[in-house]
Amino acid sequence: MHVVIGVLTAIAGLIWALVALQRAGIDLGWLNPFLWQRRRQWQQRYAEKPLYTLDKPVDVAALLLLGVAKCEGEISAQQKGALLDIFRREFKIGQDEAADLLLASSHMIRNEVYLVDNLDKILELSNERFTDEQITSLVTLMQQVARLESAPNREQERLIEATAGYFRERRKSRGTWETERS
Repeated sequence: MHVVIGVLTAIAGLIWALVALQRAGIDLGWLNPFLWQRRRQWQQRYAEKPLYTLDKPVDVAALLLLGVAKCEGEISAQQKGALLDIFRREFKIGQDEAADLLLASSHMIRNEVYLVDNLDKILELSNERFTDEQITSLVTLMQQVARLESAPNREQERLIEATAGYFRERRKSRGTWETERS
């Protein structure tokens, strides 16, 4: 019986000390493991660049098309108009949605110098959602955007080839029916 009384007294003393610390202004939220896990998840999500969280092929395609246009420097009015036209025609969206897509894409890559260096991270979440037709269309559109005002420069060609190579490599690693059977 004396052991039980000692344990209860220790628990009551611990609770009293924690309440006193909380009243003194010390945050005890770090003691809650569920809250800690939730905060950690939000910190990781918040710290990650939105550029690397795109999972829709349309968003990624718009970003890469704008990236090809920005390889020459800032985009011109002609390039902007052509991109908006491509967004409306190829993605089958309205004028306002195309403008919003262009604005969102330009906001995401405003601080990116070379998209080629982080292409794996950009395409990681959306890779599986791209169909073969979308990949072919994306590469063709990227080449079209690169030729808008002049011949494609080295950086544009590098980005286009890296994108095509990324999808080629991913599609090759999936295998075929013959490799699944053996």
